[in-house]
Amino acid sequence: MLINPDRFNAFCSRWDVPAVTTDLLFKAHYQAMSDYSHRLMDGDAVDFHWWVEHFFGLAGLPHRPGMVQAFGGGPGMWNHAVPGACDAVMKLRAKGYRTAVVSNSDGTVADALEAAGFGGLFELVIDSTNVGISKPDPGIFQVALDGLAVAAGDTWYVGDSLHHDIGGARSAGLAAAVLIDPLALGPRDQLSVRSVAELPDLFAE
Repeated sequence: MLINPDRFNAFCSRWDVPAVTTDLLFKAHYQAMSDYSHRLMDGDAVDFHWWVEHFFGLAGLPHRPGMVQAFGGGPGMWNHAVPGACDAVMKLRAKGYRTAVVSNSDGTVADALEAAGFGGLFELVIDSTNVGISKPDPGIFQVALDGLAVAAGDTWYVGDSLHHDIGGARSAGLAAAVLIDPLALGPRDQLSVRSVAELPDLFAE
């Protein structure tokens, strides 16, 4: 899920800044996520506040004092399903794959999934706020593995952050980690897809 364009632009309107197209929000998200991951992997002490500020800049928003702070983590905004994602999860379940979510969130990811159309599609939803562990700590992945009663070696993880998702899944010893990389920003040797919608085809190989 990504930031809901309608809710984001409603936020922007309160700060007298122009609306942002869905396409630009999409590109800004993935570029900011890639840049954020590389800064963290280089040892820079940046946090999610840095991501938000960078994301705003990539989305072309003019600077407004206090706007980034007011946005915070974007509560109530992360419920926009990537086109084809719900259908992809349903196809994977139909193939017999078990599906779960491990998310760095604020305790609301289950509600956000429901709002985005994913209701009932995941056997387990792990929210970092609820379990007190955040990616890339391998402990949060272990919580999911224990909850599903599956082995790390039988489990794949899919995410859009090289640092939090790919690095965390590798640390947890998962069989594979797939990067969602629509802008082709990741390493050439990294297993990746351009969208969650491509996962059923990847698993068919």
